[in-house]
Amino acid sequence: MLQMFAGNLFAQEKSPYFQGKISYVLNYSDFQGNNINKKVAAFFDREQHLYINDQNYKILDQYNNHVKLYNALTNSYFYFNRDKTAYKIDVTSKTTQRIKVFEVEDVDTILGYACKAVKVEADFRAYIYFYSPLIKVDYHVYHNYNMEEWNAYLKASEGALPLKVITLDLRGKYVEDKEAVSVTPMLLAAADFSFPNDVKLRRLKYGLDLIW
Repeated sequence: MLQMFAGNLFAQEKSPYFQGKISYVLNYSDFQGNNINKKVAAFFDREQHLYINDQNYKILDQYNNHVKLYNALTNSYFYFNRDKTAYKIDVTSKTTQRIKVFEVEDVDTILGYACKAVKVEADFRAYIYFYSPLIKVDYHVYHNYNMEEWNAYLKASEGALPLKVITLDLRGKYVEDKEAVSVTPMLLAAADFSFPNDVKLRRLKYGLDLIW
């Protein structure tokens, strides 16, 4: 068993792709720059913890509840509500008609990583991503992952996972600032991405608009 674990760890070290956990802290403000963390606390996360390997990812909140879960091999994506329910969603569905990607001259250093920046604009949202090319996944896995314009970003960054994301939500009229506070490489098994037993699956009634 020890020999098998050592072999898997060696394989990860040789792989160009990241496997492990990235933890983020999130802050919110209105378009006038006022902090609205308390106002949105009942609806939005203040922490997110991303676990990701070559075919799967999950996001947990500050209470260890699931936020999102994805398996690329089966193309299964789940979005979780705070009432222990979830929706299964077709990630090939487009949530925007207009996508524009721009290179941004801004740079930043986050957790010691020198980060480049790229901007992605959609119908009702705009994202500025800061990323390090050293922390990346195979973006081809997400070629048809249209929601939240994730595939457009990953293609532009060549698979780099963001260490900071500034999201401007035009409909909600708020700004979300999401920044990594730790990056932890680790081996993850398929069991780490199982659908939680205490969550009930629900059907979408009104499409994706109410979620996104």
